[in-house]
Amino acid sequence: MNKRLASLISLLALLAMVTSACGTGAEPVTPAGGAPTEPQQASTAPPATEAPHEVTTITWLTLGWPAPPTVIPMFEAANPDIKVEVEQLAFADMFEQIQVRLGAGSVTPDVISVDVPVVASYGIRGWLLPVDDAFTPVERADWLEPATMAAQYQGKLLAPPMQTSTQLLFVNLDMFAAAGITPPGQNDRLTWEQLADIAQKLTLDKDRDGTTDQWGFIWEQITRIYQLQPMPMSLGGKAIGPDGLTVDGILNSQPWIEAFTYYSNAFNLWKFAPKGDVGTVREMFQNGKLAMFLGGPVNIKRIMDSGVTFNWNVSRHPYFEGGEVVTPTGSWHIGVNARSLHPDEATRFVHWITTGQGAEEWYRASGEMPAQKSVLSLIDTDPTYQKVPMSYMKVAAEEANVNPQPRPLTPGYMEYQTILGEVFSDIRNGANVVQALNSAVDRIEAEMAKYR
Repeated sequence: MNKRLASLISLLALLAMVTSACGTGAEPVTPAGGAPTEPQQASTAPPATEAPHEVTTITWLTLGWPAPPTVIPMFEAANPDIKVEVEQLAFADMFEQIQVRLGAGSVTPDVISVDVPVVASYGIRGWLLPVDDAFTPVERADWLEPATMAAQYQGKLLAPPMQTSTQLLFVNLDMFAAAGITPPGQNDRLTWEQLADIAQKLTLDKDRDGTTDQWGFIWEQITRIYQLQPMPMSLGGKAIGPDGLTVDGILNSQPWIEAFTYYSNAFNLWKFAPKGDVGTVREMFQNGKLAMFLGGPVNIKRIMDSGVTFNWNVSRHPYFEGGEVVTPTGSWHIGVNARSLHPDEATRFVHWITTGQGAEEWYRASGEMPAQKSVLSLIDTDPTYQKVPMSYMKVAAEEANVNPQPRPLTPGYMEYQTILGEVFSDIRNGANVVQALNSAVDRIEAEMAKYR
C-alpha cells in the first residue's frame, strides 16, 4: 500500500512539471537588477466592477423652512452610502414631535434640529448622542464661542451649531419720506423711546374708515423670549438665576416690569403694534403695511427676492436710553438621536453640515447666519455681499458680535419658554404687567422644582 501511494505521488509531480513547461511557452522574466520572476498570465476573467454601495437611509427631523435644494444632494454625492430623508414640521409641531418620539425612546428620527436653548433639556433626558470624537480641535475652534458653549451639556458636545443669529431693524424708507421723518441709517441705533415716538407717527388710518392701514412697528417673534429678552437685559435685568433654575426676583424685577410695560404700551396705549393674528410679519412689511420690524438677517434675501418696489434698509438693534446695548444670539444646532440605529451615518451627516464645505453650502443656500468663523468671514469678501441690499449682511455680521446674550441655559428651558410665551401673549392683550410676571414666576418655579 505504501509503495502504491509513493508511486502515485511521483506520477502527479511529473505531470505537474510537464503542464508547467507546456502551458504558455513563456520564458521567465528577469527584471533589471533582480531575480527572475514568473511571467504574468493573461486574465480570462470578466472585467472587475465596483461593488455596489450598501445604502443606509437616515431621517432628519427639522423645521419647515424652505429646504435648500443643494444641501442634501451634495452630502449624498460625497457620501454615496447614505441617503437622507428630510421630515419638516412647523416650529411648535417639531418641538412636540421631539418630546413625544424621543421621550418614548423611538429610534427615529436619526438626526434632529435642536433649538440651542433646549440642549440642556435634551441632554438631561439623555436624548442626544455625544459626538465629541467626530470633531477635531481645529473644527471646534472655528465655531463662534457662544455657539460652542451652548452646544454642550455637562462637558459633552451634544448639538454642534449649524448657524447663529442676530436681529436687525428693517425700515421702509418710503414711509419715512412720506411722513417727513429722517430714517435711521445702517450704523444708527435707535433707543426704544425714539422708536416708540416714530412708530406712533407712522401708524396711519389712510382712508379714515376706523381701521389701521399702516402699522409703525412690531417684533417678528411677537411673544418669544428670544426676541424680547434683550429689552429687560438692556435695563440691567437677567434672564435666570445663576443656578439655571431660579426666576423669583428675576422675572418680576424692576427691569422686567419696565421693559414689559413698554411692550404692553406698544399694543394697548400707543397702539403702533397690531394685535391678533398678523400672519407673517415679513409679508406685512413686503405688502406695504408695516413701517418697521425687528427680525433676523435671513429676511434680507427674502425681501429682495419678493420683488418689493419700495425703498428699504436696515438699522441696528434698539436699546433703552441710558441702558446697555444687548443683542440676542443663538440659533439652530443639530444632534444625533441617542437611540438611532445608524449612529455612525447620522454623526457623519451632523459633522458634514456643521463644518467645511457642508457648513458653507448651508449658509449659501439658506441665507442663515453661519456659526463658523471661516464661513462668516466670507461675507466680507464674497462679491454677492458688496452691493445693497445683500451688503446689509455685513451689518448683521457686525451686529452679531455686539454684546450677544444667549437665552438661559437651563434643563427647564421648554417650560420656561412656554410659560413666558403665554404670559407675553396675555400682556399683549392688556393683562396687568406686574400680575402677569408674578404669575410667570410662580408657574416656572413650580416647574423647575423637578430639576433641583
